[in-house]
Amino acid sequence: MGIGEILKNIATGTTKGESKKGPVQKCPNCGETVLLSMDRCPKCGVHVKSMFRRKCPKCADLNELDAKKCRKCGYDFVAELERAQRTVYVCPICGYRMDAILTQCPACNTRFL
Repeated sequence: MGIGEILKNIATGTTKGESKKGPVQKCPNCGETVLLSMDRCPKCGVHVKSMFRRKCPKCADLNELDAKKCRKCGYDFVAELERAQRTVYVCPICGYRMDAILTQCPACNTRFL
């Protein structure tokens, strides 16, 4: 980081790794600092969206970060996110998985306090 960048950051109120327009990364092609909200790298012209990918857990194909489904096998990334956010309760005795808090396990009839 040169003196020019330090003065620019002081003037704009930003610190290393961030910008007022969003997070920044280094372009893997040319090393230029790019905002993730940009369409292309200003130095070499590579698409910013093509730099970062989401790997499908089913077929290992690389998809764009904002993809809803895998382009190769159709795996639903939105459903995966919903499953990850759902709370699951597990009976400590038999291991039965429940979606809600119950006072008694429906599988082994263990009472919960």
